[in-house]
Parts: sequence; C-alpha cells; structure tokens
Amino acid sequence: MVTYRSLAELEDAQDQERRTARLRIESADQYLGLYRSRMFQVRESFYTLGAREGVADDPGFRQELQRVSDTADENVAYAGRKIAELDDEYYAMLREHDEQRDRFLAERDDTG
Repeated sequence: MVTYRSLAELEDAQDQERRTARLRIESADQYLGLYRSRMFQVRESFYTLGAREGVADDPGFRQELQRVSDTADENVAYAGRKIAELDDEYYAMLREHDEQRDRFLAERDDTG
C-alpha cells in the first residue's frame, strides 16, 4: 500500500487515476462508435455491390449479408458490455477513493 504524506498528494494521485480511467472509457466509446459506423458502411457497400451485380435478392447473398450483420451486432453488444464493466469499475474506484480519503483523514486525526 502506498503511503501519502499529505491529503493533497493522495487527491492528486486519485485525480490522475480517475483521469486515466475516464480516458480509457471515452476511448473505448469512441472506438466502438467508429467500429459501428464502419460496419454500417461495409454492409451498405456489400449490399450496393450485390445490387449492382444483380444478386441482392439471392437467398445465399442475403444469408451472408445477414451473417455479417449479426456478427457486427454481436461485436457491438459485447463491446458495449465491456464498456459498461469499465464504467462499473470506475464507480467502484470512486467509492474506494472516498474510503481511502476518509481513512487518511481518520489516521491523520489519530496521529495529529
């Protein structure tokens, strides 16, 4: 366990930890948005190509397009759950920070 010499030092460390965690969550959200957008573009391009080639109504083509769409949707859902887990971990960290701060102040009062 790290021992902090002052409340300011503890709070600075906690602020840095919070910033890092928020950045991870925000980056994950951005990457998920980019992935979702790109997969939409790929599906649209796939369909456009199929229509141009005259196979858009072919059951095999439609089945494959659906498979690609389902896979992309599953990936988005999985990533969304992982981001939610990061969010849960962030709020657990905030609670731990509050407890850490309270312990620090109580120890300082006991020794001061």
